[in-house]
Amino acid sequence: MKNFFLSCCGVVVISLSLTHSAIAATYSLPAPGNDIVGEVRYVSASSGETLLTVAQRNGIGVNQIMTSNPGMDLTTPLGSGTTVRIPAEFILPAISHRGIVINLPEMRMYYYPGDGTVRTYPVGIGRVGKTIPIQRTAVARKALNPTWTPPKDIRDWNAEQGITLPASMPAGPDNPLGPYAIYLRIPTFLIHSTIFPESIGKRASFGCIRMNEGDIKEFFPDMRAGLPVDIIDLPIKVGWYGNRVYLEAHPPLEERSHLSHASLNGVVRMIENTLPKNRMIMIDWQLVAHLVEDPDGVPHEIGTVSG
Repeated sequence: MKNFFLSCCGVVVISLSLTHSAIAATYSLPAPGNDIVGEVRYVSASSGETLLTVAQRNGIGVNQIMTSNPGMDLTTPLGSGTTVRIPAEFILPAISHRGIVINLPEMRMYYYPGDGTVRTYPVGIGRVGKTIPIQRTAVARKALNPTWTPPKDIRDWNAEQGITLPASMPAGPDNPLGPYAIYLRIPTFLIHSTIFPESIGKRASFGCIRMNEGDIKEFFPDMRAGLPVDIIDLPIKVGWYGNRVYLEAHPPLEERSHLSHASLNGVVRMIENTLPKNRMIMIDWQLVAHLVEDPDGVPHEIGTVSG
């Protein structure tokens, strides 16, 4: 592949080969009153694999795989049989189970096809100051092998780096949109494949939602105009499994970290609003404070119904 300096929503790099991730995890929706799917598991790396390739084949973003495997380098080859922790347990966001839900702090998409299941995929999101608007929107259209028309802010940013982008770029190995693009009813914002797989689970774009090619290819046939898309900001998720309550914490978006939903007081109010008023529940507030201060992106039991 020709080496060509370009910017996909703002990141100047050398083109890389497209990487296909594993088929996304598909889960049956939990029974009413339960909110957790998946499980934390451990896998063995094959000879020559890196933490990045293990993450890709297990549907995990860079953010999650690095947090769950401290001390490991992302791109250094692992020894054969090296144990890697896969944080594949999730509290479903407290929002309607329909269409696409993208939780920005989590850097994860949930897709509800309407058949009693949920599929979940890691995504890359906009860098600080370039976040996609947090709102309810919908799919406008989709395109296979799309042409990329760089917006003005991306052209200007590249010009500052001494790079002149073309007015448009046809489909091909250097097109940063990759072969799949889903256009939203928010002008200039897309969900698209990427030629930069190492950016999945990072804040690296100019606002677009990036996906591994294999992931977007899987649900691309389902995409239709009008499909609901919820862009949400939930650094803290609270949910139930049986008579136990769980908390899952992610680092808040830097530019929104001052908001109450990212503070300990805000989290306490969120938990209190989740608890049934007619049940006795013991909450480990010390653990809650620790998770808010040091989020690790996986659900933790913080309390049980005691009576």
